[in-house]
Amino acid sequence: MVGSGSTYRDTALVARERAKRLRFDTESGEARFSRHGSLVMDWVEVFAPVVFEPYRPREWPTSGSLLLDDLPFRVRDPETGRHRVAFRIFCAMGYVAGRPKLWRLEAFTSKSQGDWEAFLAALPGSPPRVVCDNDGGLVNAVRSRFPDAELYLCEWHLRHALERLMRKLRTEAEHRDRIDELLAQVEAAFTGPRLWVPFVARAHAAGIPRLSDWLSTTGQVVEEQFGRRGQRSTRPAEMPLSTSPLDGFINPIRAAIGPRAYGLKNRERTNRLLMLMQLHANRQDDDSDFVRLIRTCLEANHGRPNVARRAVIDVGRIASLR
Repeated sequence: MVGSGSTYRDTALVARERAKRLRFDTESGEARFSRHGSLVMDWVEVFAPVVFEPYRPREWPTSGSLLLDDLPFRVRDPETGRHRVAFRIFCAMGYVAGRPKLWRLEAFTSKSQGDWEAFLAALPGSPPRVVCDNDGGLVNAVRSRFPDAELYLCEWHLRHALERLMRKLRTEAEHRDRIDELLAQVEAAFTGPRLWVPFVARAHAAGIPRLSDWLSTTGQVVEEQFGRRGQRSTRPAEMPLSTSPLDGFINPIRAAIGPRAYGLKNRERTNRLLMLMQLHANRQDDDSDFVRLIRTCLEANHGRPNVARRAVIDVGRIASLR
């Protein structure tokens, strides 16, 4: 339930009911249902690493592409009343025998090059190809950590970056008509050089400096990548042009964590929650298997877990995800 997105409170209610561990009112004798989430929170902290370990990837994929992206989660700042990004979840997807697999999830407070390098350094090896957004910290981390990998910038992100710039330029009255005309052509231009080259020529002819600057820098990346695309009919699924195949894995995680992002303040506990979500995304969360793994762990340690519950705490009560 936790891996599929259920809250600790909802899961705890079901767990107590199914285990017949309900409290009863001393006067009426009626069952008292409890939704206190500490039961499941403790279980995740202690046993999530146990059930995740047999499925933990030992190295980065050695074939196909590694797709990288991050999910930002905003919370309301009680002092200013404004919403800000409290933490991000870095996501990596690879391919096994041509099939997509969620490779790694981890929470960070920023998307700096250092954070991305730490994420990429968590596993040995190097993928042959990386697809990611044109974010400075991420791109620099990929080049530093995987210098021999082919870097392919996500075409979806590139197209939307260009469209965002053009919409900003549209607020300037003298450019509005030309921008409206060019905006309608952007999607088609990204289908390949046959339409991209004349689009770029028309955009430069419009005489809009900021647009020409983008096309002369980032636009050159777009044009260069067209030469590495290959034919659509022969390009394998594990060689995507964007990070969109990753969306099927991360959209449920976004939906599950978004409404309760404010309550996730401990980084290590959150990462253990993400272990269960990764198992669920990869269809590796089998109840019977969980029972076997937990029982084996307990029997090897005289019936007790290897770590104490609520041992993962933030030093000085300062939230590690804020």
